[in-house]
Amino acid sequence: MSITAQIMTPAKWSCSISKKQPKQGEIIDLIFTVKLENNWHLYSNIQNYEIGPLPATFEFDLNKSYKLIGNVIPVNTKKVYDEVFEVDVNYFEHTAEFRQKIKIIKKSAIIEGTYNYQVCSTKDGKCILGDDGFEFKIN
Repeated sequence: MSITAQIMTPAKWSCSISKKQPKQGEIIDLIFTVKLENNWHLYSNIQNYEIGPLPATFEFDLNKSYKLIGNVIPVNTKKVYDEVFEVDVNYFEHTAEFRQKIKIIKKSAIIEGTYNYQVCSTKDGKCILGDDGFEFKIN
């Protein structure tokens, strides 16, 4: 008897930068884009509740080659009342985008870190936690 499990990945993450070849001293955006399968929601990093769906989080491994400016900003979230948690939640459907402004301090900058997130199905209420690392190399 063999048992196989299908790993569900309803969220596909990609990373890019707002300027092709930024120079030392410039301010650019790190862009996190997420393609979501139909009937799945990704929860924004900005929420106004204490108990509810897990918000996306971003952690940066700080070094002297760059400086964070402000916080990660979600772009074009939607809001809905969640009857299970009895709170308003900020979420994305189809596509999500997060942006983090940074200032390039050194000619060659390496920005690394991790993100964590939760996606939930609007069909059956199934939720999946996810995490991964990211790396931006700027020369």
